[in-house]
Amino acid sequence: MILHSKPWITTEDIDAVTATIATGMLAQGMVVEEFESSCADWVGVGGGIAVASGSSAIELALRVLNLGVNDEVILPTYVCKSVMEAILTVGATPVLCDIGKNWVVEPHNVESKISNKTKAIIIPHMYGIFAEVNLFKKFNIPLIEDCAQALGDKSIDNVVADLGVLSFHPTKCLTCGEGGMLVSSDRNLLKQAKIIRDGNEMANEKRVIAPMSDIQASLGLSQLRRYPDFLKRRREIAGKYLTHLAAINLRLVNYDAKASSMFFRLPLKVEGGLTKYQTKFLKKGIHIRKGVDRLLHRLSGLSDSDFPVATELFNNTISIPIYPNLNDEEVNACIEALGLLR
Repeated sequence: MILHSKPWITTEDIDAVTATIATGMLAQGMVVEEFESSCADWVGVGGGIAVASGSSAIELALRVLNLGVNDEVILPTYVCKSVMEAILTVGATPVLCDIGKNWVVEPHNVESKISNKTKAIIIPHMYGIFAEVNLFKKFNIPLIEDCAQALGDKSIDNVVADLGVLSFHPTKCLTCGEGGMLVSSDRNLLKQAKIIRDGNEMANEKRVIAPMSDIQASLGLSQLRRYPDFLKRRREIAGKYLTHLAAINLRLVNYDAKASSMFFRLPLKVEGGLTKYQTKFLKKGIHIRKGVDRLLHRLSGLSDSDFPVATELFNNTISIPIYPNLNDEEVNACIEALGLLR
């Protein structure tokens, strides 16, 4: 069975983790600090604060901004449920908005949701498709860039928001097993984030107690060293898929979205979506997904009519395997299965 997502673990990764274990220094330490510095350098910011998960990184970002009761945070309905859960965890109120046709949130989706209680906007890069974060700066509201599904080329696809969050879950761009990171170029925000994670010896304050271990960081560092190979392989697979999809139906691919993607996923817009095609692909031994499991506004009892683009894309989007651990035989099997979409 060809899974929808699978981490790419090599002997280099295993050797890196084994070497850390052999030192006996396993908890958060110097390897975590090296990983923080390396990730920050990769996304072009001043520093990073590693934590145990991407969700913890979002919570840390919200606490750094001192958000709580009576504060509102705008986020799209089309994103992982854990993003909204982090907002609820700090006591703030999530305010949901629609998305644009490229699966990512756009400024016009946000504008009508802004109030005097709005204290942050979360901008996720979905499927590896980069949202235009700079366009949101006109609102003069703190921006949190959610990069869980989009880590691009070093020093090119930089984090430009006040805060960025990374995720290192096994299904994400690279993995630590579990893990996340807050990144920023604002030294004051980084200093505060470190205190919230590690504690303040001079006071009792709320914390995000979710450390990353040196074991996890050693895997992350090994993966990051090979990350150019990850990106190269993703683009190779995407090129093969796109060639075949062009011969099947040009309307399956959103070429505007493709132009700003690092191909974490390759979402295809097909009438009937997962409901129509999941069983057909499974019969060929291939897992496909929607990309997001649910629309957040439905969990909040809100009407689909207020989120028309997100609803339409949710109903008619499938995501096919495109991770770098796919071998050529598996890629060819996926290409053959694309014929189902004719």
